[in-house]
Amino acid sequence: MTISQGSAPNEFVAPGPGTWLLDGVHMPRPFTRFQQAIHPSGILEGGREGFTRYGLLVDGLDFRMVQGLGYIALVPAPESSIPGRFEAAAKAVAGKLWRADLDRWDREVKPAAIRQHLALQAIDSASLSDADLAEHIDRCIAHLSRMVRQHHAFNAAAMLPVGDFIASVSQWTGLAPSAFLAVLRGFSPESAGYFKELDRLVTAIRATPNASALLASDAAPADILVQLRSQPGEVGAAAQAYLDIVSYRLLDSLDTGDATAIEMPEVLLKGLRLAVEKGAPASDNAPAAELARLREEVPTEHRAAFDDLLVEARHMSRLRDERGLYSDVWAAGIARHALLAFGTRLVAAGRLHEPAHVIECDPDEIRALLAGAVVPGADELAERADDRAARRASDAPPFLGDPPQPPPPLDGLPPDVARLMRALGTAVDALFAPSQAVSDAAVVRGTGASPGTFAGIARVVNGPAEFGRLQAGDVLVTSTTTEAFNIVLPMIGAIVTDTGGLLSHAAIVSREYGIPGVVGCTDATARIKDGSRVTVNGTTGEILLA
Repeated sequence: MTISQGSAPNEFVAPGPGTWLLDGVHMPRPFTRFQQAIHPSGILEGGREGFTRYGLLVDGLDFRMVQGLGYIALVPAPESSIPGRFEAAAKAVAGKLWRADLDRWDREVKPAAIRQHLALQAIDSASLSDADLAEHIDRCIAHLSRMVRQHHAFNAAAMLPVGDFIASVSQWTGLAPSAFLAVLRGFSPESAGYFKELDRLVTAIRATPNASALLASDAAPADILVQLRSQPGEVGAAAQAYLDIVSYRLLDSLDTGDATAIEMPEVLLKGLRLAVEKGAPASDNAPAAELARLREEVPTEHRAAFDDLLVEARHMSRLRDERGLYSDVWAAGIARHALLAFGTRLVAAGRLHEPAHVIECDPDEIRALLAGAVVPGADELAERADDRAARRASDAPPFLGDPPQPPPPLDGLPPDVARLMRALGTAVDALFAPSQAVSDAAVVRGTGASPGTFAGIARVVNGPAEFGRLQAGDVLVTSTTTEAFNIVLPMIGAIVTDTGGLLSHAAIVSREYGIPGVVGCTDATARIKDGSRVTVNGTTGEILLA
C-alpha cells in the first residue's frame, strides 16, 4: 500500500505510471490517515481475488492516496495468466458464476460478517482497561481490514451482470442507459432503506399504544431510542434487533472519521417516525408497461437474450450495496467507537482536544499513543482534522499522470472474455463518469438517473453533521452518497449529486425510491443555494433554480 501526500501541501503528484482517476464518488472528502492506511490494500487484494476468478484481463484496481484522496488505476493481468483467464471466463459465463457468489454471500459470508460485527460491538470499550482497550482496537483494525477486502472480493459479481445488461441493451436499441435502467427498480431493497428489522419494529410500534406515544413524545431522541430498547415484549426485542443492525454503520462515506448512526439519534428517529407514519420503505418493481416498451425496442432476434440478461441484472442488484453495508461500512463504525473510547481518555489526560482527533492518526501512531507516546500531539492532530474538513474532492484534479485513453479494442479476444471485459468497462464508466452537460445561471445540468419531476426545498448537505437538517420532502443536494446514506434517504423527495454516473449509489437509490435523481452535475453544491426552491427533472437531468 502506498500513501503519496505530494511533495508540498495541496500538490497532486501521480502515484505511479499510467492514468489515475480520482474517486470522488466514494470519497467526497479526504480520508483520515487511519483509513488511508487500511483501505488501499483491501481494494487491490479483494478486487484481484474476484477479477481472477472471472477471467478478467485486469488484476484489480490499484487504489492509492494522494493528499488524502483516492486515485485508481486498472492493473493489467500478468501475461503468464492469460491462458488461464480465458478458461476461467468461459466457465464463469457458462455457469453464471455470479449466482454462486451471491448464494455464498447469503449462506456464508454475510451471516459470518454479521456475527463478527455483533460480537465486537457488544464489547463496552469504555469499561476496558488500557491494555484490554489496546487489544480490542487491534482486533477492530484487523476486522476492518478483512471487511474492506471482503467488500471488494465481490466487485465482479456485483458489477458484471448489470454492466452486461447495459452494454447489450444500449447496443441493441441505441438508447442511453438513463432511458432504461429504471427497469431494475425494486430489486435492491436495502438501497431503498428497507430492512426486515425495521419492518418488524414498525409493526410492533403500531400495535402498541405506549410505544407509539413514546415515539411521538418530545423527549430527547437518544432517550427515546433507549426507552424503545427497554420496552417489554415485541417492541423492545424489535428495537434491539433494528438498532443492533444499523447503529454502528457509518452515515456518510466509507471513512472511520465520519459519524455512525447512533451518534446522530435525531436522524434515526426521523427515519423511524416516517416509517411508522407511512410504512417501512420498500420500492415497487418497475411498471410492467415500462418494461414492455423497452422490450419492444429490442430487435426480435435479441429478445430472448434480453430477457435472460434482465433476470441476471435484477437478481444481482442487491449485492451492489449489501457488500458494503455488511462489510466495511459496519466494521468502520465499530472501529470508530473503539477509537473514540481511547480518544476520550486522551482528552481527559489533556493529550487531545477532541476524542475524534485520534482517528487522524494512522494505526502505527495509534499503537504508539496506546503505549504512552506523546507524538503526534493534540495541536498537530487538530490541524490534520481542520485540513481535512477544509478540502473537497471537487477541488482536486480529476486525473493524474498520463491523459486518459480509450480502452483497447476487444476484437480478437475469445467471446466470453470480450463480453466480460465489455461489461466491466461499461459498469466502471457508469459508476464514475460524470455528466458532460454544462450548467448555466438558471439550470444545473447532470445525468438523469431516475425519471420524474419533483419541486421542493434544496438541502445542501456537506457531511453527516448536517443530516439533522433534512426534512421529509426535501431535495438532497450533496457531493455524493454512499451505502451509508441508506438510513436517512427515505425522507427525501429527490436526489442531486456532484459526482457519479448511472451506477453510482445516488442513481440506484433514486430509482429504488422511484424519485427523481440527477447525478454527476459537478457543480450542484456550488450553484444550488441551501433552502432555495428547485425543480428536479430526473428525465432530462436538469435542476431548475428559483
